[in-house]
Amino acid sequence: MLNRIQGFNNDMRMSNFNNMNSRNCNFNSGAFEIMLITLLTALKEQNKVTRNEQEKTLNRSVNTLNRMNFTSQKLGVSIDERIENAISISAKKYGVDEKLVKAIIKIESNFDPKVVSPAGAKGLMQLMPENCRDLGISDPFNIEQNIDGGVRHIKEYLDRYNGNMEMALMAYNGGPTRMVNRGVRSMNDIYKMPKETQNYVPKVMSYYRGL
Repeated sequence: MLNRIQGFNNDMRMSNFNNMNSRNCNFNSGAFEIMLITLLTALKEQNKVTRNEQEKTLNRSVNTLNRMNFTSQKLGVSIDERIENAISISAKKYGVDEKLVKAIIKIESNFDPKVVSPAGAKGLMQLMPENCRDLGISDPFNIEQNIDGGVRHIKEYLDRYNGNMEMALMAYNGGPTRMVNRGVRSMNDIYKMPKETQNYVPKVMSYYRGL
């Protein structure tokens, strides 16, 4: 009888021990699973950040290369060549004598794309802010934009005065409204215009004829 009781107690202790081990195993397994999930999540987030940083770095590198390539292309063509090309393209596009465009640029800015007059005229063909606005020019210091706008501008006056270069130049420099207000109907009336315009027209024509 005593042996059976002792055996029963031993069985109970063994059962309790097994249950405790089982609970401990379950607890340890659950804790390990949580830790594993947390670790994997952290690694995933870290990888995401790393990928984002890599993408940003790559994008910065690509942008830098693009800028360098763009700059090298620009440096590969001199300012004089860009001016010549822009004159040729715009003159053909709008049907204006290339020599006249060159003569205007020579007298207006002496081929300096960045020049600004005391009155606020800008760039190669000395376009005023209102001219830039009307002609849709966003950057008057840009060689191509300035020449394109300037050629369109002189073309308007050439058409208005039936191809008369001197009258067109008078309007380009002194303004067509002033010409009307002062009764300027021909080159014989140029004395009615400001002294600057009186000097401007023969200067441009002299340079034009020498080309």
